[in-house]
Amino acid sequence: MDRIAIVGLGLIGGSLALSLRDRKAPYRVLGVDLDPQTLRLAKEAGAIEQGAHPDEAPLDSCDLVVLATPAADLMEAILPVARRMRPAAVLTDVCGAKEAVCGRGAQQDRVVFVGAHPMAGTEFRGFAAAMPSLFQSATVAICPAVGRAEGRAQADSAVRALWTSAGAASLLDVDAATHDRAVTYASHLPYLAAAAVVEALRDASDSELARALAAGGFRDTTRLAGDGTVSGAAALNRHIPTAARDLSVALRALADELESHPARALERLGKLADERRRMKLPKPR
Repeated sequence: MDRIAIVGLGLIGGSLALSLRDRKAPYRVLGVDLDPQTLRLAKEAGAIEQGAHPDEAPLDSCDLVVLATPAADLMEAILPVARRMRPAAVLTDVCGAKEAVCGRGAQQDRVVFVGAHPMAGTEFRGFAAAMPSLFQSATVAICPAVGRAEGRAQADSAVRALWTSAGAASLLDVDAATHDRAVTYASHLPYLAAAAVVEALRDASDSELARALAAGGFRDTTRLAGDGTVSGAAALNRHIPTAARDLSVALRALADELESHPARALERLGKLADERRRMKLPKPR
């Protein structure tokens, strides 16, 4: 895999290009983006060898194409992009929802589609927010190859090599449905909860005073709100509505307990905090 294309040079796609540059990975990178300014910045940064508008990108010259656009656009692009690639090439993605995306990839047999999800990101967007260290020691979920039957093993190896070259330390094999059930709680529900807290403050009767008093707790809790994930990958995750309803039920039960048995409720929450500290989670990078 020598010639690759990264379609979408925002936070994830741009960081992938920069990380491959810094780690001197053996790829010639074609950057594809709608914004000429983004292409110019990426070229000046040495993140890409060549830049192109999506309608003009020579995707048929690439061994591997990475779709790194927002989730809804990514879903719509899978089949048209596959038709423009050479037969038996490799198509992959970075979307945080895998079941719908891999299902779409399986609807064609021209290329091999390998779904991937790097567990890394920030609340910022665009190439200006991209950083070469974003995937350093990161975990990347890799789904089974679909689409064209011929060359699936090689395609899987190529996608693994790409993320290893970008600095990823852990590659997890997971089927798409299992991934989405797990990422509901690992990623998507926290974004929804953060957005709900921001909405509650906005609509509170003492909103102005609450904003004046807001400190680290509010900032940390709401940092994830509005970064595009709620309206992006989470919108493709069929488990999100049920998880959101379950969270609502849990909050209502907590409110009732705080009214009837406040001491017991606070004791239980304190124990829950201790349990959270004992959880084995990936270390912040």
